[in-house]
Amino acid sequence: MVKQREPIIAIATPYGESAIGMIRISGLGVLEKVKKYVRTKGEIKPRYAHFFALLDEDGQVLDEGVLIYYKSPASYTGEDMIEMCLHGNPLILKRALELFLKEGIRLAEPGEFTKRAFLNGKLDMTQAEAVADLINAKTDLARKVAIRQLQGELSKYVNSLREKLIQLLAYVEADIEFSEQDIPTISREEILQVLKEVQNSIETLMSTVKAGELLRKGINLAIVGKPNVGKSSLFNALLGRERAIVTEVPGTTRDFLSEELHMEGVPINLIDTAGIRETEDVVESIGVKRSIDSINSADMVLFVVDASKPLEKDDWDVYNLVKQRDHIKVLNKVDLGLDPSIAKIFPDGVRVSAKMGDGMQDLKKVMLEKLGVFGYEGMKVYVSARHAQLLKKSLEIIEPLIHSLEKQDISPEILALELREALVYLDEMVGAITTEDVLSAIFSRFCIGK
Repeated sequence: MVKQREPIIAIATPYGESAIGMIRISGLGVLEKVKKYVRTKGEIKPRYAHFFALLDEDGQVLDEGVLIYYKSPASYTGEDMIEMCLHGNPLILKRALELFLKEGIRLAEPGEFTKRAFLNGKLDMTQAEAVADLINAKTDLARKVAIRQLQGELSKYVNSLREKLIQLLAYVEADIEFSEQDIPTISREEILQVLKEVQNSIETLMSTVKAGELLRKGINLAIVGKPNVGKSSLFNALLGRERAIVTEVPGTTRDFLSEELHMEGVPINLIDTAGIRETEDVVESIGVKRSIDSINSADMVLFVVDASKPLEKDDWDVYNLVKQRDHIKVLNKVDLGLDPSIAKIFPDGVRVSAKMGDGMQDLKKVMLEKLGVFGYEGMKVYVSARHAQLLKKSLEIIEPLIHSLEKQDISPEILALELREALVYLDEMVGAITTEDVLSAIFSRFCIGK
C-alpha cells in the first residue's frame, strides 16, 4: 500500500549554469502547495507536460518552463509528485527552492526520492542500489551492469533462490503439521537436491563480487620504482598519450600524477609516482614520501626496473616496499637490451619498452589476469560487497545443513528453523526485510534529488 509522506523538494540537476534545471517535489498534498506559485492555461492534469509560469510571493514571474504532475501511485516515488523544468540558472532554481521551503516542503535528504520508491514497493533493494550504480558508472560496461540490475536481473536470480527455499520450507512445515495424516512428504534426497542447487547458485553469485566491486569503484594502480626507470614513459604508454613529462634527468617527477584509464570496462585510477630513493633535496623527499603513501593506498602496484642494467640498492629498497602487496614486475627498456641477472631474479617479469611500445599488450593482459577481469561480458549480474556478505551468511547455514543431511535425517523442526534463518539473509538482500540503519547506509551515498 502506497504511503504519502511529508512533502520533500530538491534540485535534481547538478549545480551550475545549464539549459535546463529540474526541481523535483514529492509527497502529501504537493499539488495544492505548488498551485499557489504556478500559472498554467487550464487545469493541471496528471502525466501531461504543462507550459507554466513560476510566480514569486508578489505574483511576479520568476521564470517559465514545463511542469509535469504524477498522481500516486503512478510516479517514481509512488507518491504524488511534481517535476518542474526551468532554465538552468542557479539563481532561478535557488529562488524556486526558497518559495516552496516557505510553504512547509522539506529539503530532501540524499537518495530520499529513491528511498520512498523502495518503501512504496516501486523498486526492491537491489534495484534501488542499481540507481546509484547507474549514476556513478564510469565505463560502458558498468552502465550495462547497472541497467541489468535496475531492470531486475539480480532480483530475479535471488528471488528464484528464495522461492526454492520457501517451497522446501512449506513441505517441511506441512510434514510437521500433518505428521499423523497420510499426505505426500518430501524425501531427504529431494531436500538435498534443492539445497545443493541453491548452494551452487549462491556460490556462482558470490564469485562475481570482485568483478562487481571493480566495475563499481575501479582500482588505484600505482607505478613505482627508483628514478629514471621509465615510470612516466610507462604511464604515457598505458594512457596512449603524452601526459607526464619525460626526460633523461633522474627525479623529473616530483609529485604524483593521476589519470583515469579504462581497460575492458574496468575504471583504473593510474598513478605515476616520483622516483623512490634516498635524497637530501627537500622537495624531492616530499615526492618520495607521497610515492610511498601511494604504494600503501594502491590496490595494485606496477614495480618498474630498468631491465638493461643490473639491479641497484634503490631497486631493492623499492621492491621491499611492494613485495608483500599485489604487484606486477615490469622490466622496462628492453629495447636497450636485457641484463641476464634481471631475467634470472625476476623470471615472471613482463618485458616492455614503454618508449617504443613493445610488450604493452602483454602487460595489459597480465594486468587484466591479475584483476580477474576476463569474461565480464558473459555475466549478467554482479553482486556488491553487501550482497556477498548476506549470501555468505546464508551459505554458512546451507552448507552444514547439507553435510548433516548426507549423514543422517534431521528432525523437521530443526530443518525448518535452519531454512528460515537462511531465508532471512536472502530476504535482506532484496529488501523484503530491512532495518533503518541498513536503509541509511545504502541511500546516504545517493545524490540529493534522486
